[in-house]
Amino acid sequence: MAEAFIQVLIDNLTSFLKGELVLLFGFQNEFQRLSSIFSTIQAVLEDAQEKQLNDKPLENWLQKLNAATYEVDDILDEYKTKATRFSQSAYGRYHPKVIPFRHKVGKRMDQVMKKLNAIAEERKNFHLHEKIIERQAVRRETGSVLTEPQVYGRDKEEDEIVKILINNVSDAQHLSVLPILGMGGLGKTTLAQMVFNDQRITEHFHSKIWICVSEDFDEKRLLKAIIESIEGRPLLGEMDLAPLQKKLQELLNGKRYFLVLDDVWNEDQQKWANLRAVLKVGASGAFVLATTRLEKVGSIMGTLQPYELSNLSQEDCWLLFIQCAFGHQEEINPNLVAIGKEIVKKSGGVPLAAKTLGGILRFKREEREWEHVRDSEIWNLPQEERSILPALRLSYHHLPLDLRQCFAYCAVFPKDTKMEKEKLISLWMAHGFLLLEGKLQPEDVGNEVSKELCLRSFFQEIEAKCGKTYFKMHDLHHDLATSLFSASTSSSNIREINVKGYPHKMMSIGFTEVVSSYSPSLSQKFVSLRVLNLSNLHFEELSSSIGDLVHMRCLDLSENSGIRSLPKQLCKLQNLQTLDLHNCYSLSCLPKEPSKLGSLRNLFFHGCDELNSMPPRIGSLTFLKTLKWICCGIQKKGYQLGKLRDVNLYGSIEITHLERVKNVMDAKEANLSAKGNLHSLIMNWSRKGPHIYESEEVRVIEALKPHPNLTCLTISGFRGFRFPEWMNHSVLKNVVSIEISGCKNCSCLPPFGELPCLKRLELQKGSAEVEYVDSGFPTRRRFPSLRKLFIGEFPNLKGLLKKEGEEKFPVLERMTIFYCHMFVYTTLSSNFRALTSLHISHNNEATSLPEEIFKSFANLKYLKISLFYNLKELPSSLACLNALKTLEIHSCSALESLPEEGVKGLTSLTELFVYDCEMLKFLPEGLQHLTALTSLKLRRCPQLIKRC
Repeated sequence: MAEAFIQVLIDNLTSFLKGELVLLFGFQNEFQRLSSIFSTIQAVLEDAQEKQLNDKPLENWLQKLNAATYEVDDILDEYKTKATRFSQSAYGRYHPKVIPFRHKVGKRMDQVMKKLNAIAEERKNFHLHEKIIERQAVRRETGSVLTEPQVYGRDKEEDEIVKILINNVSDAQHLSVLPILGMGGLGKTTLAQMVFNDQRITEHFHSKIWICVSEDFDEKRLLKAIIESIEGRPLLGEMDLAPLQKKLQELLNGKRYFLVLDDVWNEDQQKWANLRAVLKVGASGAFVLATTRLEKVGSIMGTLQPYELSNLSQEDCWLLFIQCAFGHQEEINPNLVAIGKEIVKKSGGVPLAAKTLGGILRFKREEREWEHVRDSEIWNLPQEERSILPALRLSYHHLPLDLRQCFAYCAVFPKDTKMEKEKLISLWMAHGFLLLEGKLQPEDVGNEVSKELCLRSFFQEIEAKCGKTYFKMHDLHHDLATSLFSASTSSSNIREINVKGYPHKMMSIGFTEVVSSYSPSLSQKFVSLRVLNLSNLHFEELSSSIGDLVHMRCLDLSENSGIRSLPKQLCKLQNLQTLDLHNCYSLSCLPKEPSKLGSLRNLFFHGCDELNSMPPRIGSLTFLKTLKWICCGIQKKGYQLGKLRDVNLYGSIEITHLERVKNVMDAKEANLSAKGNLHSLIMNWSRKGPHIYESEEVRVIEALKPHPNLTCLTISGFRGFRFPEWMNHSVLKNVVSIEISGCKNCSCLPPFGELPCLKRLELQKGSAEVEYVDSGFPTRRRFPSLRKLFIGEFPNLKGLLKKEGEEKFPVLERMTIFYCHMFVYTTLSSNFRALTSLHISHNNEATSLPEEIFKSFANLKYLKISLFYNLKELPSSLACLNALKTLEIHSCSALESLPEEGVKGLTSLTELFVYDCEMLKFLPEGLQHLTALTSLKLRRCPQLIKRC
């Protein structure tokens, strides 16, 4: 990890030396020498990183280097902070404190220079070689012969891929390419070998070619390798590119060939285009199969959707593990089996990890030896060259420098943590991990880093909702990140403190530490802190010593319900970028000089219910990007929305108590329509207290028109008689999520069906005058991107669309309808081919459901019917739900039976839950024919209990 942080420091030094501060306050030569020393050391760091695993003195040398790097970073940061403060004062460079400041810096510079000179000299003892950081790793050779004695759990995948290769026939000019995508060690090469040697492939294709590409995507090398594979002999002598191209085209011309390009890392689109142009001479049906760890490679090469390889099941991992641990031994000690099944969990479904763990125990039969492996972290176990961690380190060494540091940092989160992207980026920023170029904002750089880590399979994006994106790391990637940190770190190197608080969980690792409790002494012990997390501790007062932490970038005080005020010394934190105060319920006032927090970028206030106004001069915080809550104040004390005019907001904002806004011009001056980086907007009118006239509320919301870049919109408690004109496909063209709640005076909903990107729509507590969700033109395609629809408490809603269109809801996957007593369920009888989940609930009127209702739900997997108090029967069209896996019936107190024929057709049903159906007397005979059923739960059905 040292190589990544040193690069950040060298960049910071270079940038600093170009600025004015060093000219005004001195030490230009000293900082220049530091930069030179670090550049010299950096040249051998890549070699040192690889060798330290088996060399304790070298590991110690790297730890000393890390400590010195952190120390220089602190000196530079303190110098910039103090020098900026002097330059902004009336005295400038003649400030009376400049001389003692220079003396202190000079003394520290002398000390650290001696340390670094000694470290630079000591490096010669290790005979390290200079390597280019972005160097290509040693090539990994693979072949087409399947060397595994037994492959577990991949038969289904083999069959699916073979069918794709045989059935997807395209002409020669549109060469088909199928990428197999997955993290290192998942078995992509093994699966490709299985496909390559499948009898159906051999019979279908005229010729088969296997090329191990690895890191060297050189066109001449690949052309030569393909020719040699086809001819079965080496090419004699050197050939130029043009003759190689011609020769290969002659060999492939008119042939339905099958080419495997294994282990591709190339991200240069032009290199692939050059090779592809040569390959496009085969017959119709020629195919390329590529294996890669990188999603970006899949998108560059693939003409078909990449085949994403899933993890092995625990059972298959166990079979692979015992094959490696015991070979063909028939009798296995039952105690070792129990321990072994615990060990296999470490593999996380990755075959290479299961093989590694089994291989470690190959000749070990003592229980204590197995317990040692069970109780050890995987990175502390012996690793051969072809084991799992070396395989994953290959991916790590392919990362650019800035991505390495950002990835490794994620070891501070426990395994299986859902990491919120916005918060993660703010932590990367706080630690200075993001390398800034040109005019790019740190948030933009962080966003690109997170995308890259996803594309390279280090992150998995698990969900995106309400304007927030969440990531997870595979356990083995977490192990890799953890293995990159040295075991011991002194308190002077600690950059992040997390104080234990429920449900807060972080790890002590590297430069981060978890402590059991908060005390003011933390400020004296850990002077280099960039991040301090004090969330959920329920303390009542923050010490004034907080102002001494001059390096602080991120302060989290959220979920502390006892805090009523903050010390004025907080405003001394000149470098503070993120201040999180959300859900500090008792906080009633803020420091009076927030404008001194000149570096503040993220400010979170949501849930501070006692806070009736915003701090003064908040508009002067010109770096502010994220403002999670604006409280429109009471009369003159209140926050004026117009102060948002010059704030370049980034991310999301929540504006509450909009009923207090009396001046429409103030709302216009907020200038939301010019804030192109604002992606999530929440507008709230309190249901308590007096509202202005409905027409005035309409004028206020019209004035708060957002920029077309908006992606998430929430409106709650709005009492105007109509929604704003800007709620159309022109302004909301990029919106993916909309929530509307408590807007009971709006008799008509906006044309949501026209929004091209809308994926999630939630409508609650609407007007009694609304009869349809969409009343648009019948000929247009409605809701083209909608995947989730949630409708509740619309007392007179009759249906989804007033007029049937050519195509509606083509990709809708989940639908929930509740407290809509007048809803006509025949309107759901059209084709909902993509729907997989349906929940209908809270209906006092319906005694039955339309017979044809379920005929259009061919792919429905989950159905829940609840709180239909007068429903007496279910339609026999239930039998059409051949894909249904879960059926839940709750609180249908009048339901007497389930349809005999309807239940027989539920051939895929695995779960049936029936609760609180007082009149249900018997279950259908067809239930016994449902061979897939694994779970049947019946609760509080008294008539049924009597019968059974």
